[in-house]
Amino acid sequence: MTQNAQQVDAHDEAEIRSVLLGYVEALDGRDFDRLAEAFTATAELVNTFEGYIPGGDDFTGVLATGDDGIAKAVGALMSPLDATQHFLGAIWLEPTEEGVRTRTQVIAHHHRGTGFYHTGGTYTDSFVRTGDGWRIDRRVLHTSWTTGDAGVVAGG
Repeated sequence: MTQNAQQVDAHDEAEIRSVLLGYVEALDGRDFDRLAEAFTATAELVNTFEGYIPGGDDFTGVLATGDDGIAKAVGALMSPLDATQHFLGAIWLEPTEEGVRTRTQVIAHHHRGTGFYHTGGTYTDSFVRTGDGWRIDRRVLHTSWTTGDAGVVAGG
């Protein structure tokens, strides 16, 4: 930790965890307008996949920017699915000069009809304190593993 790093108290940590949990609740509840509340107006959403994952290149890169843009892009990707369920595991927080960096384990289940596509990975988020509380200013989803048919999510 640097001398100029933000100080994070128990209240900050609880609020950051609430943003992380609220994101997956909004995602799985198909409340994409509420999902936007997790991000800043200048946020960036980036996807990366391990090189061995077939089709991962199709989803790698900047998916969307801005709170509304992210909500629309995620909504367009998830709306065709019949169900999703995202589980968050360990959450690490590290104060930075700009705010807080978090790493959160995630397992995501995606279902359409009888098809499924399950993934596991890590959200690496850069949180900043705003007038509305802590918000994600940059999210990188790194997918480590998958199982099932990527076409379930890709629309194939």
